[in-house]
Amino acid sequence: MGIGPEDALDALDALDALDALDALDALSGSDALGGGGKSPLTTEALITNRDGIVGARMNNIAKPVIGAADNVKNLPRLSRRVRGAIFQAELAPSVDVTMNVDDPCLPVATVWRKTEDDGGDTRKLCLEPMVTMTRPTVTQLSTQLALVLGYARIRPDRGAEVLSQVGVPTAFFSSIQFMDQQRTPYTIELLYTALGFAFPVIQRVKYGLAVKRPIEFSPQVQPMIPTPTHGTLPSGHSTEVFVMARVLWKLLMESGAPQYNDRALWGTMLMRQAARIATNRTVAGVHFPVDSVAGQQLGLTLADHFYSMCCDGSWTSSTFYGPHFDAESDFDWHQLYDPDGDKQSGEVKFDGKVWATAKVQEDNGIKASPSLAWLWGKALAEWTDFEPRDCE
Repeated sequence: MGIGPEDALDALDALDALDALDALDALSGSDALGGGGKSPLTTEALITNRDGIVGARMNNIAKPVIGAADNVKNLPRLSRRVRGAIFQAELAPSVDVTMNVDDPCLPVATVWRKTEDDGGDTRKLCLEPMVTMTRPTVTQLSTQLALVLGYARIRPDRGAEVLSQVGVPTAFFSSIQFMDQQRTPYTIELLYTALGFAFPVIQRVKYGLAVKRPIEFSPQVQPMIPTPTHGTLPSGHSTEVFVMARVLWKLLMESGAPQYNDRALWGTMLMRQAARIATNRTVAGVHFPVDSVAGQQLGLTLADHFYSMCCDGSWTSSTFYGPHFDAESDFDWHQLYDPDGDKQSGEVKFDGKVWATAKVQEDNGIKASPSLAWLWGKALAEWTDFEPRDCE
């Protein structure tokens, strides 16, 4: 994957087009009123139509009520594409990405969380490290190559999954949670908003770390799908699906629906799904397992930041230090996350050396975006049960 901000907006437009095919929801479709502005014939017809009905100029027409400036009440009247642009305008300035290449063999990418001190006419901008990521060594990747070649044996079994998951794998999460464009439109919009935010961060980190793909290590890899041109670590698929899984899991927990009290069950299923999608990229021959590990750490952390931008509260800072990762180890999502407590692992070691850390941080001055809070509330309402009845 990934899905960039433009891709996310295009996908939401596609959902609008699907609405137009549904007779019951035709008025929400972009073409339901005749496609004005898209068809030259319709445009010409509207010109001649105005000439026929406008009549003499009308005076003393009552003025409309003044617009509600910077108010979430305007959001329901906007198209999803326009809302998406507004949401990204809130999210994009909340992070920054820098690189440290003092040691060219071990470059470090840092994703910073921005904080603001509103001083009236002036604002003071501060930065706190949210994710630091150091790439593994070439020797480690060469060792990981054995795992990539081993996974190639199950390509016939996983082929349909791999191809179906090249784009956004919404259908796979929908098979666990009852998501549908007609049933949970705001939940889908929320997830695509999170993905649109994550994509530029992923690409900047990939570009900075510049880790080469498996195909560049051996002619025997022969990926079953085209290898993307960007770097291999962190895996974009892994990052994005763990963003989706954690954001959705937070939404379900907050809904108060009793079935989601069994956190070890529902949260685990979402994480298993994310992990399988990530692993399928290794099956396809385009990623090392360590790419998925780094992607999971980045995705979980970005998801927590996204949640804080929607709902205030704490956030998580994390690290991934590739040189200390066990090069013979496969991807195991349990190492970095506990869905029962919705917590990232505080410290993960191999051979006595720490390769991953995470720490919950208190709110540092960034308040929830009113527009994102509106979207979260709309999505949350789609999962909140009706008043319970004792019908057992």
